Amino acid sequence: MPQHHPTLEAEPSSNWVETFKSRVGADSLETINVDETFQAVSYTIDFYQNDVSIAISTYPCATQGPVLRNLAADDIASGIADIQFGHNGKIDRWKKDTTIQWAAYLQGYPTPDLAVYAARKLNEAAMKWNSLSLGVKFKWVSRLEDAAFVLGYGGDQGPTCARAFFPNSNDINPIYVYKRAFEAGLINNMDGFFLHELGHVLGLHHEFAPENPTHEGRTLTFGTRNPKSVMGYTYPPRMQPSDEVSTKLFYEFAGTSIEGWPIQDWTPNN
Repeated sequence: MPQHHPTLEAEPSSNWVETFKSRVGADSLETINVDETFQAVSYTIDFYQNDVSIAISTYPCATQGPVLRNLAADDIASGIADIQFGHNGKIDRWKKDTTIQWAAYLQGYPTPDLAVYAARKLNEAAMKWNSLSLGVKFKWVSRLEDAAFVLGYGGDQGPTCARAFFPNSNDINPIYVYKRAFEAGLINNMDGFFLHELGHVLGLHHEFAPENPTHEGRTLTFGTRNPKSVMGYTYPPRMQPSDEVSTKLFYEFAGTSIEGWPIQDWTPNN
């Protein structure tokens, strides 16, 4: 008899956005319209993208951080964001044939052009992951109500550039981009940061995450380790052939568990 690994369905919560607006204000939750061309900031965006300076040799990614700068309180649930997969005895990924929709806040950034630039770079990274045909894909949407996660500015977190989350059924999840990511020598490689962070969203951990069975927070390895993996800290982060192969194998795996760890497939709460 065929086995089926558990699929955890998202519970609809249609009024959460209105509740959130009442807490932080509707203006704070304004999002970028996907169909806008933003010609007024096109020159600035081109300028940032063509910055060829180099600032660091490793990419800093965080697992914890403060709230998005456009919000007054921590009302958005967040998760750990550490190719490795699985965490503390279970493996999270998205259900096949689903679309993970995301929106981008316009407010909270030092200037609106930075918000638009970051959203465009996140979309470039999303399209790169989509090109692998994993069976799940990302889609940028204009309305927060239609999104499973939202991109926002997290302010100054020192050397940290960005932070993400693992698959879950929350009403909304944040991806944070921090002040450091907009500095010269980093801003031109922001798409690489987001390739790394979207790897977390897909269920992947850091390349160097612990595999020691006695180590708290242990992860498992799927495929071959590669120190240049997009899930490592090599700067700038770039997708490697091993990342493509391992992630495809991870999402094509049809079993119910790996090394005794149960697989949980989540449905995005778009």
